[in-house]
Amino acid sequence: MMKGRSLLRLAGMLMVVALVSVVGINAHSSNVTAASAEKHSDIITINVIGELGDMELPAVTYRHDLHTDALKKMDKDCATCHESEQGSMELTFKRTGDMSANELKDLYHQNCVGCHADMAKAGQDTGPLESECRSCHNPKPNMVSDRKPIDMDKSLHARHISSKKIVVSQQDKNCGACHMNVDVVAGTATYVPGTEDNDNGYGEGFVKYKCPKAAAHSSCISCHMSEAKKDAASTGPVTCAGCHSPVAQKAMKTVPAERLDRGQPDSLLIVPDTAAKSDIAPVAFDHKLHEANVKDCSTCHINGIGNEKDGFKPLYSDMHDAKSSASCVGCHAMRVAQDPTCAGCHSMIPVQNFNEQSCATCHNANGVTVKQAAKMSKKERNAVAASVIAARESGTVTYTAEEIPEFVKIDALADKYEASNMPHRKIVETMLNATADSKLAGSFHAEKGKVCQACHHQSPMSIKPPKCQSCHSEAFKNGDRPGLKAAYHQQCMTCHTEMNIQKPQNTECAGCHAARAN
Repeated sequence: MMKGRSLLRLAGMLMVVALVSVVGINAHSSNVTAASAEKHSDIITINVIGELGDMELPAVTYRHDLHTDALKKMDKDCATCHESEQGSMELTFKRTGDMSANELKDLYHQNCVGCHADMAKAGQDTGPLESECRSCHNPKPNMVSDRKPIDMDKSLHARHISSKKIVVSQQDKNCGACHMNVDVVAGTATYVPGTEDNDNGYGEGFVKYKCPKAAAHSSCISCHMSEAKKDAASTGPVTCAGCHSPVAQKAMKTVPAERLDRGQPDSLLIVPDTAAKSDIAPVAFDHKLHEANVKDCSTCHINGIGNEKDGFKPLYSDMHDAKSSASCVGCHAMRVAQDPTCAGCHSMIPVQNFNEQSCATCHNANGVTVKQAAKMSKKERNAVAASVIAARESGTVTYTAEEIPEFVKIDALADKYEASNMPHRKIVETMLNATADSKLAGSFHAEKGKVCQACHHQSPMSIKPPKCQSCHSEAFKNGDRPGLKAAYHQQCMTCHTEMNIQKPQNTECAGCHAARAN
């Protein structure tokens, strides 16, 4: 009896060991699979049936370029799988309209599996056949997508504009080749100047597509295919990897982008609504300069800013919303937060800390009242703006090197460490040199001593600002002010962190304070 129990015990232990081993092997296999998975830019998940209801099997992981290459060897093209409507290729498979789940299931199986079966009968290498369901409906395919979105940036846009291939009756510098207004009912497509930024960026006509992705793929690929028939060597990609592969994008030729001519002025006078603040000056806005620093027109001209339907009347919130990347204040705040040379100071400065001085930086058309500007013609206002911009000094203004102390000894808290002999002038000069070429910094640091206020905050601009301990004495005695030690460390360490300063690091005490001898 005891012998039997021992055998059972031994069998149980072996069972546990076996289970642990199996689990370990499976886990190891999963890791190997994930690490060694093939990367492809043409992976498409076909789950259109699952979106209509429950599927018996997992969605299909489909290699698009793999099939495109196979069709090319058979002298076939995209039309084998994609039908066309009104001259543009439809992205849906073998259909132009909606279908039920059962209809879609039959459509895919008859055409996909049917094509594979025909190739197999012909003795050709092919994909899975009817009995190999899991080859397509694989819940864990050993591949991952490295697909990278492509952006019609200024360089790529300039290449299309300069291409002789896309001239359509010489319509407004080729804009009409892509930006068409389509009347689906009448079956017409015409170019209307000034509508390029409407809807999703392709013109109002592309409302017939469900999304910008469909418009881009259908129109762009159709054009590339058409041009390839004339000259395959000088046209755009027609495969997924041709546009979306990280390697292909890195190899794309970059050209200088010319300014897009939309009839816009180089400079303009933005006149505030008198209801907001009657005594504030208009804004002399350098439109050309800002164009060069944004992606495209829609970066700013969205949600009513500068749109004709709103009478080109910008609202206060459009310009001053610190959380919007399309507003003036929000865009400036985003730029200084992302640039380490600026973030050291601006990470500690409230974005909406407006005062009369900061308002005057933009509202700079002094001598012109809002009422006077309102009576001017557009041409006259633009001329005023141009003269203000031309006369404006650009560049950071500060005190001379002799006026700025070379070293500042911080000894009010010397205890375990020696006093910190801060290289004050070197820090100031480093900050100024880092922003010397920035027009944004030049505009907002144009007042003498303005740049000093990053550290000497809440103090009037002065060559001799009050000492820190005049405000930071006892911790939190006055509102939310930290004590002197915390104020020093917060200011200095935060700046080092945001500016990625490695020497000394923000946690290296002895880098600023020599240790005292016992």
